[in-house]
Amino acid sequence: KISATAHYRSSGVLIMVQATGGGEYWGEYEGVKAKVYIKASEVERNSQRYLHLEDLKMDFSVKDIQMGIKNVHNGNAVLEAALNLFINSNSQELLKEMKPHIKKKLMVTMKSFIDHLFSQVPYDSWIID
Repeated sequence: KISATAHYRSSGVLIMVQATGGGEYWGEYEGVKAKVYIKASEVERNSQRYLHLEDLKMDFSVKDIQMGIKNVHNGNAVLEAALNLFINSNSQELLKEMKPHIKKKLMVTMKSFIDHLFSQVPYDSWIID
């Protein structure tokens, strides 16, 4: 189970309600599965061998999603309940819409992490000949 909280900003209309503004987002995700593909090559630096990331791909799925927003339109509890009902009733469809942006952000973070890891850990620690 993964739990997340964040601040959000949005613009546009959601179920005929002006949804411009920001507030608090919460989410709980269960049954998260991820596939990651890493292609790396060997490089030599300072007479030592390291791995260099050439390609990174990933995809993920989430089985069960509960998510919502807080502090909608200055604390309008009725509107907040209606929006959260809509969000949770359509969570998989909303995830499909958000997924390209989420993947892009995850890929940037993963690439930075893997680049740093590969630059610090010598090739021989990864690969056994």
